[in-house]
Amino acid sequence: MTLDPIYRVIGYLLAVFYVPFHSLGLAIILLTLVIMLIQFPLTAKQARSMIQMQRVQPEIKKIQAKYKDDKAKQNEELLKFYQENKINPLAGCLPILVTIPIGMAMFRTFSLGVQSHLPKSGTLGKLYGDLCSGHLDDTKACGKAISHHAPAAMRFLGLSLDISASRAHGFPTVLPYYVLVGLVVLTGWYQVRQTQARSLQSGNAAPNAQMQAMTKIFPVIFGVITLGINAGATLYFVVSNIWRIGQQHLVIGKMYDQAIAAGELKPGTKGAPLKKPVDEDVTDAGGNGAPPRSKPANRKSAAGAKSPPGGKQPNAKGQNGKGSPDGAGQGMTPGARRKKKRKR
Repeated sequence: MTLDPIYRVIGYLLAVFYVPFHSLGLAIILLTLVIMLIQFPLTAKQARSMIQMQRVQPEIKKIQAKYKDDKAKQNEELLKFYQENKINPLAGCLPILVTIPIGMAMFRTFSLGVQSHLPKSGTLGKLYGDLCSGHLDDTKACGKAISHHAPAAMRFLGLSLDISASRAHGFPTVLPYYVLVGLVVLTGWYQVRQTQARSLQSGNAAPNAQMQAMTKIFPVIFGVITLGINAGATLYFVVSNIWRIGQQHLVIGKMYDQAIAAGELKPGTKGAPLKKPVDEDVTDAGGNGAPPRSKPANRKSAAGAKSPPGGKQPNAKGQNGKGSPDGAGQGMTPGARRKKKRKR
């Protein structure tokens, strides 16, 4: 399948966004935001599909366990279950099917020469004119001139947007390129971490050690790949990652929270805190289900009075320990007790 129509659309939009700002870097950022905004309905559909799949996961596991020895019957029952509950298990793949061709087109647009896909006349021909000044009638000659010396329109924040980090030479010339690649790795790592945290919050089990290792290594692998990708396409990947992080936090996260609040999903151990029961019975030490014991409001009410000097607490036998039935001697000074003895 040829991507020429996508190249033309990308070139047209770059030309549109270049006119007000005269910056190809800003045009790429705006183009990325528009692409991500167009993809948002698919992303939201993917999130809803994931919520549905997690909600019915117990039923799916029951079907799998029931027909574990008959895969054909298992697939038939699962398909029937999906149809009855109006679930499309492939809905989560839709954003990927759109994202990959656009990412490839962004990469190829700059690799093949962005000037080849730009409008060449009228107001929108401004970007083409700034890139190909002196070679307006020869696109190939324009491309060679750009590769030898990037015009001002091709430069952004110290980057020449048509070359990659691996082609940049000399310090500090290479620094902006490696910072951009570092941002790809950092934003990719944070996005994976954010997705795993959301999965745990919605009650899913933590991935196994092998899967965790792969998800941690993948952003690094992608960062290595971007070393050979031109800075224009790398800038696209950075901005799209930042968009997805914000989208996950502000929009998709809210959808999961609403599903948990509605009882469609159960919060996981690392998600929303579980509420403590309002009334909790207190059992005896042996776990025999003794009736609840109410705790005293405070020490003063439990003792009935303030403790006497010396910190000794009254007991059933009286303060003097002689077993006076009327509690004689409790709370008396030594002189008062002697006087009482004389009266007796």
